[in-house]
Amino acid sequence: MYVTANDKATFGQPFDLSTIPIVTREQADAEDRTKKLTTATPTLKAPTTGPTKAAAPSSAEAAASASAAAQKYTQELLKIPELRSFGTVLKSSPLVELTESETEYVVGAVKHIFKEHIVLQFDVKNTLQDTILEDVSVVATPSEDSEEDPELEEDFIIPAAKLATNEPGTVYVSFKRLHGEKSFPVSSFTNVLKFTSKEIDPTTGEPEERGYDDEYQVEDLELTGSDYVIPAFAGSFNHVWEQVGANGDSAEETMQLSSVKSIADATEQLAKALSLQPLEGTDIPVNTTTHTLKLFGRTVSGGRVVATVKMAYSSKSGVTMKISTRAEEEGVAALVIASVA
Repeated sequence: MYVTANDKATFGQPFDLSTIPIVTREQADAEDRTKKLTTATPTLKAPTTGPTKAAAPSSAEAAASASAAAQKYTQELLKIPELRSFGTVLKSSPLVELTESETEYVVGAVKHIFKEHIVLQFDVKNTLQDTILEDVSVVATPSEDSEEDPELEEDFIIPAAKLATNEPGTVYVSFKRLHGEKSFPVSSFTNVLKFTSKEIDPTTGEPEERGYDDEYQVEDLELTGSDYVIPAFAGSFNHVWEQVGANGDSAEETMQLSSVKSIADATEQLAKALSLQPLEGTDIPVNTTTHTLKLFGRTVSGGRVVATVKMAYSSKSGVTMKISTRAEEEGVAALVIASVA
């Protein structure tokens, strides 16, 4: 079979397979599952009053979203010369707000996990009128448990050249994973925005020649075990649970979620916080007082992670839960639990 065209220019550029979007198994399964959920037999409910609340994305949609985000950011970050050698983004976190939206400098962060690096992307917006910020950078300092044997080392900072009023810009801070791709460093980063502030001359509309150096501390950014885990599907939970448990790493923790108002809320929040995929329909509790959540995922290096969360709800104490986690890679089970501890 041949492809023809009257215009020879049609074939002037070679076909590039890398430009074709990749649809993963997780994305395809998520779409199928979403269709099934949205076409289920309707049930009779009493009419509701008040504004309609937007439906939260399902865990299946979250898994597909995580895969799509990694692809999107890979394309963007490969355009930056300093980051090109890092390769494909293994996982990107959702945007974490580090300031209130009403502050003079609005800052949010995205954590990008690479094979041998961690890149923190700080999205910054200057909301001050008649002011321009130049040479904008972020000093991100990890507070690691073991200073004698650090797991992260700063590589470099890519600053934003200037930020006019309400003009967004991006700062990148790169860290090397000193123990390689099989290490999963966790840390709390303190973050200080640094810049040169210049006022705009009202007569010329241009920034004044001389400005002053300033800094602005924003909220800390947590790098946790779940940042290295990607939700994934498995055919049989019990089979995977036994397989991983035979030779893998394990951890357990019992904790109280006093602020959570229901089993359903706890189920949704835990799946997101642990970055694991609910299996066998356990993302939809059928009992309001007790529930067992079954979860599965893989680390960015491919190791399987499986967990059960047994929950009991009381109006007095909220949700009491016991998390049991198993992982193929050493230390991962405890790191995942620590994401919510």
